[in-house]
Amino acid sequence: MPDPLVETVISALAEVKHVPPERISIDTTFAELNVDSLDAITLLFELENRLDLVIPDEAAKSAGSVRDVVEGLRALIASAPARSASPPASASQ
Repeated sequence: MPDPLVETVISALAEVKHVPPERISIDTTFAELNVDSLDAITLLFELENRLDLVIPDEAAKSAGSVRDVVEGLRALIASAPARSASPPASASQ
């Protein structure tokens, strides 16, 4: 079954590196794709925009593969406070 978070990371990385997404898997390393520091920053901003969250710089620096990014994002999402799409009914009255 496809994992939407993995697909998002692969899609963003493919866009940043201008390579077909089929060339990237969860086990692909940044070294294999020749990801440099500018690519990493661009990927960070792209993922923040796509996922509507803030990724701490220190978390981004430790990533060396697609799997590292996905695992880091899962931890970040799990620790983020839940967002409400609309205010509770009692707050609007």
